[in-house]
Amino acid sequence: MTKRLLSRPWAQEVLAFFVLLYLELVRHSIRWEHRNTDYVQSVWDERKAILGCVWHGRVLMALHGWARQKDRMVALASRSREGEIGSRLARWYKVGVVRGSSRNPNKPGAAKGGEAAYRAMVNHLNAGGCGAVTPDGPRGPRMRAGFGAVRMARDTGVPILPFTWSTRRKTVLHKAWDHHCLPHFFTRGVIIWGEPIHVSKGADAAELEAARLNLETQLNTLTHEADEAVGGEIVNPDPKHRPGTGKTKVTGASGATA
Repeated sequence: MTKRLLSRPWAQEVLAFFVLLYLELVRHSIRWEHRNTDYVQSVWDERKAILGCVWHGRVLMALHGWARQKDRMVALASRSREGEIGSRLARWYKVGVVRGSSRNPNKPGAAKGGEAAYRAMVNHLNAGGCGAVTPDGPRGPRMRAGFGAVRMARDTGVPILPFTWSTRRKTVLHKAWDHHCLPHFFTRGVIIWGEPIHVSKGADAAELEAARLNLETQLNTLTHEADEAVGGEIVNPDPKHRPGTGKTKVTGASGATA
C-alpha cells in the first residue's frame, strides 16, 4: 500500500515538502565546520564548471554544502519513486534535475533513459554549468564508484570534485543498501570537499579505471575523516566491489548514474 501511495504525484509532493522542512530546520540547528573549501570557493568566484560527486547515502546535506549558485547546478536522479521524490525536493531549491538510470542487468529489456540523461548532463557541463551525481547509485554496492562520473569528466574536460559530510549524532539506516544517514538536530557537523580529479579527453580504459579508483578512494577517505572528526558512527564501504570495476575494459557512455 505504501508503494502504491508513493507512486501518486500528490503524495510525492507532500513527502518532498516534509523532507524540505526537516532539512531546513536540521541544517540550521547544526554547528557546521567546513574543510578544504579553497577549490569550491574558486568555482563559485570564477563560475567554473565542475562535476560534484557524493555517495548516495550522504545526499541529504549535499545542497547545504553547495552554498552558492544553485541555479548553475543540475543533479542526476534515477527514474525510481525515490528519484521522483528527490527531484521534487531539488526543484524546491531551484536545482535542475536530469532523470535517467543505467540498465538493470537483471532486466535487460528495461530502458531507463540512461543514455539521454548522460547526453543532457554532458551538454549542461559543456555549456559551463555544474553537475551532481552519486557514483554508487542507484543500486550500489554502497560507496563503490562506477564509471559514469569519470566518463562524463572525460567527455567534457570538467573536473570531478568529491564532497561529503557527517554529524556527531545521526541515524544510519542499516537496512537500506546505501546506509542512508539522517542528521539529528542540535549536533556538531562537518562538511569536507576533496581535491579535483581531472580526466583527459583522450583517456584510455586503464586511465579511466585509475580515475574511477581515485574517486572511490578519495570519497571513502573523506567520508571516514568526516565520521571520525565528529566522533559519530563510522559508515564503511560495502565489502563487495562494483561489477565491472578493477578491469581495463570500459564500454560506451550508457549508465549515466553508474
